[in-house]
Amino acid sequence: MMLENVIMICKKYVFIIPLILIGFVSSSMAQRIEAEVETDLRTLPQEKQDKLYDFADRVTHFLNSSPWCDDPWNTPVYLTITLRLEDMSQGAEERYKGTIIVSNSYDIQFSDLRWRFAYQSGDQIIYEENNFDSFTSVMAFYVNMILGGEFDKWGTLSGTPYYEKARNIAEQSKFGLGRFIEGWDRRLDLVNFFLSDRHRPFREMVDYYFYGLSYVDEDNEKARKHCATAIQMLDKIVSNDPENEYARNFINAHYQEILEIYRRARYKEPLRQMLILDPDHDRLYRDILER
Repeated sequence: MMLENVIMICKKYVFIIPLILIGFVSSSMAQRIEAEVETDLRTLPQEKQDKLYDFADRVTHFLNSSPWCDDPWNTPVYLTITLRLEDMSQGAEERYKGTIIVSNSYDIQFSDLRWRFAYQSGDQIIYEENNFDSFTSVMAFYVNMILGGEFDKWGTLSGTPYYEKARNIAEQSKFGLGRFIEGWDRRLDLVNFFLSDRHRPFREMVDYYFYGLSYVDEDNEKARKHCATAIQMLDKIVSNDPENEYARNFINAHYQEILEIYRRARYKEPLRQMLILDPDHDRLYRDILER
């Protein structure tokens, strides 16, 4: 990724810097969802495939039109969702099991293999908070998990209200969905981990990193300074937990940005740290360090 692409990515964070400086991000300052939904129906009987011909469109409309939160800036969060379905119908009730993969097409992704839900072909898909549903509650859970991750980029732990929404959904659904309870224990464990003290250093690191990105091209020295702090924090996270999957995913998503940020810098220590953290791209770091 070239530096100009990094700039385009980070520009969407520039306008919130005054809020970060005063240490405040209102829970009402949110982002709208722009979703792309893909369905894999090949394992379904042909009759069910025919009934669900517009399922992806219906889910897309549901995600894009639901009032997840107010947004005075109308800032988009891009979601890519893949749904792979298998038939579990009994009698007249249409039931499905399958896999859901949700990502922001950048650096956050969740996959869930234990989804069970009822859906009657052609029904309108509506989410009502505190009215738990085997389909929409799972979708709302992961939307809030994505929003939590996005808001952590806006300010220190600013995603907490969205993780708490996800936890509320998981806590209620675990006891309120009867035969569709499978998977909710894992989802509750997931969001509890994201809200735990153990995961807090990662969330704080993300804030430092994106604060640094917001200065790219405007004040590159300040950008490098804050990103260097984030890399130091990342190094400590990996030292304490070498198998931390979220740290590994972060590195894979952002190593190209980091290379470009420090490519022309006199200060190369962050790249030396990345060389150890990211041995898969050893040659890319050495190409810059050995100039």
